[in-house]
Amino acid sequence: MARVLFHRENRIVPLGIMLFVLFLFFYHLDLEHTEPSINGLPDLPKDLSSRQSPLREQSKQQPLPSAQPSPSAVPVAAQVPTSDDRKPAQQQQQQQQQQRPKEQPKEQPKQPGQLSPDDVVLLFKTGASVLWRRLPIHLSTTFAPSRISANNILIYSDYPETIGPWQVIDVLENSTETVRQSDNYEPYRAQADHEARQVYAEAANVEGDGNGPAGGWKLDKYKFLPLIQHAGRAKPDAKWYIYLEDDGYIFLPNLLLHLEKFSSQEPWYFGGLAWKHGDYFAHGGAGFVLSRGAWEQSFGKEEDMVGKYAAFTEAHGCGDHVLGHVMQDYGINFGQTHGKSEYSWGFNPEPHWGGWFRRASWCHPVYSWHHMHSKDVARLYNLELSWDYAKKGQMRFRDFFKAMVEPYMRRRVEWWDNQSSRYELRSDNVADAQPPEKVPKEIWHKAWESVDACEAACVAWENCVQWTFYEDQCRMDENLLLGMGIPVGDNRRQTSLPRTSGWLPQRTEKWVCDA
Repeated sequence: MARVLFHRENRIVPLGIMLFVLFLFFYHLDLEHTEPSINGLPDLPKDLSSRQSPLREQSKQQPLPSAQPSPSAVPVAAQVPTSDDRKPAQQQQQQQQQQRPKEQPKEQPKQPGQLSPDDVVLLFKTGASVLWRRLPIHLSTTFAPSRISANNILIYSDYPETIGPWQVIDVLENSTETVRQSDNYEPYRAQADHEARQVYAEAANVEGDGNGPAGGWKLDKYKFLPLIQHAGRAKPDAKWYIYLEDDGYIFLPNLLLHLEKFSSQEPWYFGGLAWKHGDYFAHGGAGFVLSRGAWEQSFGKEEDMVGKYAAFTEAHGCGDHVLGHVMQDYGINFGQTHGKSEYSWGFNPEPHWGGWFRRASWCHPVYSWHHMHSKDVARLYNLELSWDYAKKGQMRFRDFFKAMVEPYMRRRVEWWDNQSSRYELRSDNVADAQPPEKVPKEIWHKAWESVDACEAACVAWENCVQWTFYEDQCRMDENLLLGMGIPVGDNRRQTSLPRTSGWLPQRTEKWVCDA
């Protein structure tokens, strides 16, 4: 068969030309394509820390807002255009609002007694460097709508944030320029730089995580006065202002039952007792309460309490002390009597696993705990939900201990320190140690020799409820404290001898309450 030449096959020629043209087209298209240059991208400002963040810029020079949750936006289904589309924009917007289903507010259950959660405002303080670690657990526990209305909650920090419907107030936003130049304000000025560089402060063990600007705790003292000043103006109808920090928990129903005993029109200011520079004041971490009467007698008389005490705040280290000093200057004593400032049980500046349970406090109501982990907050909230206040009345230290502490106590456990401290017997001091009444000296003086001997000495002392032994040291106590253990695999087990602790919680049966 004769071979067909290419130029003689007319059907192939057009196809070849088309392929050649396409090749030239894509070849030149690729030559004209250039890679984007990163040289044209703007640099971060050299002094970004001095700039306001976008959130701060929006609220600059504006009064501090209310932290009420913003209403959720309900999407509206798209509709076929009609003649109504020609209506003025404002009229259309009003019609759309009417078409949206209205949110039904959740009814607040009436708490036992006369005082309602609607009569109080919860002032919740946090900080930018810890907010994402500590605040979230409170959104579903402390702020639960069945517990307190969202309209009765104000959240304060040193950086504005939005979490769903919740608005976090930057309580330092309106600080004067003089105060802003303080060295203590460096963490506040640095927050914008952290935000712009996508550095997180969550300690979540995720890439990009950090701890936030160093020294954030220095800002804490500046928050108390503007916080109280703002709360009283934002919520003038409140009877009580209840202050809580992000690592604390307050048994709100318990506290409401207690506040019923006081008139909110009188100047009341109390919580956990603290003392500094001659001033008695409410410990911030333990939480405290301030009546409307106290606010009117102090902040209600001043246009700018923050500015008036700016120098005092700068010169001292603790904001709760600054507030207590202001209260004292305006004739408002700390405590639950109008006389001398005095201590009262209920508000605790330590966690429940690190605080003492004593015979003296056993029958008193418990109102708060401090230094709470998120897991602690969840467990305490569940305990509060399970407590029948209508039938049982206020929850007492005794009740809390039985539910949350005693289940972890054992007769004897290694690698645990319960911090017993009432008596300490060692090989070098036992010769001069005098035993408690009715305790045989031979048992007491052998306590340092072994774990068994230490436990025997505790059993022999009728008031002893716990003990701990380490090497040649036996310590015993008449009060109860859970403490903490060292888990398996912890490096501390490689650098010390085991400490053994034990408890006798059954002896609390002698700590009888009236009811």
